[in-house]
Amino acid sequence: MLPPDTRAVLRELLRPPVGSSLEQAVGTTFTVDLASALVIPLSFAARDLGDQPDPIGVMEAIRACADRVDVFYQAGYAGVPAQSSDLMAFLEPMLHPVKAPRPGRLFHPKVWLLKYVNSDHDATYRLVCATRNLTSDRSWDAVLALDGWPGRRRDRLNDPISELVAALPTMGATAVPAERETRIRGLADEIRRAEWELPEDATDLAFHALGLQRRNTLPDFTGYRRLVVAPFVDDAGLDVVAPATPRGTVLVARPEHINNLKPLPDDVDTRVFSVLSEVDDEAVPELGGLHAKITIVERQNRSHLFVGSANATDAAYDGNVEFLVEVVRGASKYGVDAHLSLSAGFGGLLEEYSQQPAVQDPEEEQRFHLQDMLRRIAELPWTVTVSGSEPSYDLEVSSGAALPDTAATLTLELLTRRGETSSVAAGEHAQATFSSVSLADIGPFIVLTATDGDITEACVIPAVLINDPPGRLDAVLARQVNTPEKFLRFLLLLLGLDNASALLGDDADGSTGMWTFSGTRQGVFELLARALADQPRALDDLDRLVSRLAASDAGRAVMPSGFLQLWTVVNEARQPRRPKS
Repeated sequence: MLPPDTRAVLRELLRPPVGSSLEQAVGTTFTVDLASALVIPLSFAARDLGDQPDPIGVMEAIRACADRVDVFYQAGYAGVPAQSSDLMAFLEPMLHPVKAPRPGRLFHPKVWLLKYVNSDHDATYRLVCATRNLTSDRSWDAVLALDGWPGRRRDRLNDPISELVAALPTMGATAVPAERETRIRGLADEIRRAEWELPEDATDLAFHALGLQRRNTLPDFTGYRRLVVAPFVDDAGLDVVAPATPRGTVLVARPEHINNLKPLPDDVDTRVFSVLSEVDDEAVPELGGLHAKITIVERQNRSHLFVGSANATDAAYDGNVEFLVEVVRGASKYGVDAHLSLSAGFGGLLEEYSQQPAVQDPEEEQRFHLQDMLRRIAELPWTVTVSGSEPSYDLEVSSGAALPDTAATLTLELLTRRGETSSVAAGEHAQATFSSVSLADIGPFIVLTATDGDITEACVIPAVLINDPPGRLDAVLARQVNTPEKFLRFLLLLLGLDNASALLGDDADGSTGMWTFSGTRQGVFELLARALADQPRALDDLDRLVSRLAASDAGRAVMPSGFLQLWTVVNEARQPRRPKS
C-alpha cells in the first residue's frame, strides 16, 4: 500500500547502498528545475554533506559525478530558476532536452535507472519509478523503488526498461556526445539480464514503456473493481484505464478536470484531494495538491498496482512517452479498499466530489499555447558562438531556424546575465549578441521568455556552445572558491575526505582563515603526497585551480599563507623524471 505518512525523498532513494558507489545513472523527467537538479549529485556523493550543504560541497559533488549521470527531459520545460548560480554551469553535461514524439504529444516519463558497484566490483541496480518531476513542486506524489542485480540470462521482463533507455539518445533536441551514448546503450543492454527483488507480498512484476512505437501495447486494465488516481483525466483516457464501463471505479482527480468529463454512472465513486484532510490526527500542510498517478485493478482475486507517469488521458496512452511499473499482490490485503482506508491508506486525504459545471479558463488555454510554442522553439538547433579572449568575450545566440509565427513578444537572455534582454521576431531566424561577457559567465543556458498580454511564460534552453574557451569551468570554480576557508574545504573534498568541515581548524593568528589540518600544515602535505600515488586526476584538477588563482593578487590572497610554496614542491614531484643518460 501507499500510506501518506510514509515519506520518500528522491535524494535518499538514489543514494547508493552502504559500501557501494554510483557507477552510472540515467534519469527522465517531463519538467526540470535547475535548482532542484543540483540536489541530484548530492545523492551520489561518497561523503555526507549534510541536509543543507554549502556551495563548495555541492560543486564538488556535481564535478565528481558529471560524467556518470544523464537526465533527459522535454525540451521547453526547463524552468527558469529564481536566482542563477555558478553551480548550474556544472550541470551542463548531464542535461539533455528531448523532442516531443509527435505533434500534440510529449516526453513524460519519470524514471531513474541506476547502477552501483562495491569494493569487490559487484554490481547492483535500482529502478525508481515516480510520478514526480525533477522540480520543487510540493504536490502529493507516489514512487516505487526496486533493487536488483545482474542475472545470468536475458529476461524479457526487462525489455521495456532496456528499450526506453536505449531510445533516449535518439530523441534528443541536441546530439548526445558519442561517449555518453555508448555508455547509455551499454547500460540498456546490460539491464536486460537484471533480476529484481519483488516488493513485500508481491507475486509478479511487469514494466510498461509507452510511446516508443506508433502503436502502444497497453497494460491490461480489465477487472471488476478499480481505483484510478490521476490529476488529469479525460473521457478517452478513462475509457483506457476503466475499459468497457467505468462501473465499480473509484476516481480521484483534480475537480476542474472531473468537471469536463461526460456524465458518469451513479455508482462511480468520484473523489478529490483535500489539502485540509488529516492523517493520524495531524494536518499535512506541506502537501499542495494532487500529482500522483496510480491505478489499482482487481481481477481474479489479485490486485494489480500501476505506478508511473501516465495520467488518465488520451495523450498518455496514445502517443506520449510514459513509463509504468505493475506490481501484482493479493486483492484482500492490497486491493482498492485497503488503499482507501483511513488507517493504512490515503483515504484521509480525500473528500467527495461535488459536481460543478464545466468551465473553460481562457488564461489556462493561453498559458498552454504559450508553453507549447516555447517547446517548439526550444526544439530548434540553438547555438551560442563565443568570440574574443580574456577578459572579455562576445556571445552570438542563434536559433538555427525560423521561429514559429506568434503574436507573443519574445526575448532572449543569458542565464548568467539576467536582466540584459534581446528581443527576437517571430517567424524569423533569431539572432542576438551579448558583449563584454566574462569567462565565468560564458555558458550554453539561454532564457527564452514569451509574453502575450498579461501572461508570461519562460524556459531555459541549453544551446550548443561553439568555441568553448578552455578553462571556462575553472574560472567558475575560482569564482566560487574565493576565501582561504573555501579553498581548503574544496581541497579536502577533492581528495575525498569525509566531513571536511570537521577536519578544518582555525589558524592561530586568524589572518588567513582555516588552513591547518589536524592542527598542522604537515597534515595537508601528507594528504597531497598520498594523492600523488592514489588520486593523480584530483591533483590535475587542483593544479588548474591553483594556476588560475596564482595569476592575480586577488587569487593568491585566496590561498592560505604558504600553500603556494607547498604546492610548488608537490607539483615538482608530479612531473615525470627523465632517465639519467
